[in-house]
Amino acid sequence: MYKKIYRTAMGEYKLKNTILKSERPDKVIVLKKTFAFRLNRALTGLINFFYRKGLDYQALTPEESLQMLLKTGKSYIRFGNGESEILVGLDMFTQVYSKDLKESLIKIIKDYSPDCRYVLGLTNWCLIQSVRNLKATPRKKAYKIWRFMRYMFWKLDMNKINMPFLEADMFRVGNVGLGLEKIELLWAEASHIIMVYNSENHFQRFRKRYRDKKIYFIKIPDKNFFDVLLPTQNRIIDLIKDKNINRNDLAILVSAGPGANVLCYNLCQKGNNFLCYDVGNLFYMHFQEVDTMQKKNGNDTDSAMSHIK
Repeated sequence: MYKKIYRTAMGEYKLKNTILKSERPDKVIVLKKTFAFRLNRALTGLINFFYRKGLDYQALTPEESLQMLLKTGKSYIRFGNGESEILVGLDMFTQVYSKDLKESLIKIIKDYSPDCRYVLGLTNWCLIQSVRNLKATPRKKAYKIWRFMRYMFWKLDMNKINMPFLEADMFRVGNVGLGLEKIELLWAEASHIIMVYNSENHFQRFRKRYRDKKIYFIKIPDKNFFDVLLPTQNRIIDLIKDKNINRNDLAILVSAGPGANVLCYNLCQKGNNFLCYDVGNLFYMHFQEVDTMQKKNGNDTDSAMSHIK
């Protein structure tokens, strides 16, 4: 199944029309290449030179990922290209590198076990591909993006984690992503939803779709969310207490870059035990105005690799 998805999604690289891009803040962060990053980049090239096969682990498809979330009722934390850039010491367009953030991300990976209150997602549909296949994309874009996660998979001994990894791109628009009618099953039983995001316009469109639910909005900056993570976390906990929301009737949806991983990890731990989903680009991709989507897409097709520059 994944081979078919991969071929189809890779083919979308050849579209002439501009496709929907991932979110960018009004003023992007100027990337700084630290010594640590340069060292990791060199090691990344070395590892990918000698280990060229696709990564071998319990990689779930998008449908399998959805079913696991519905079955377990656990929170969801995703590791995509942004997290891999932080892990190798590189700034993102939306988040500057931080040692504390890097160590927090590593802890989330190391703690992943059957007893934890969350499941992890990786970009399975790319990571199971060989270096040769990744480099076969125009200007080797797929390889340039996913090479760092391949390296971190080796460096952190993730092959020794005897746990399934969900598809991180299941929330995106495109061949790898699921339709919204399937995704929203994750919060179908929740009467209260807390949306943590940077755009009130997307919140209003999200709220209109779910008029039968009580939707709360926690607005965050469009970059460097990790700097305001703890105050945001406290706001969420205070809101739940003030509104007397039953945790069994609540779903927290977070789109905040790598900081979302840490927020969801904290909120689902014993003592809080809230259901929290790191939804990535879901709000941006699924709750745009139709004319905006058409203008950016040029047609009905969106690529699951459209965030690659």
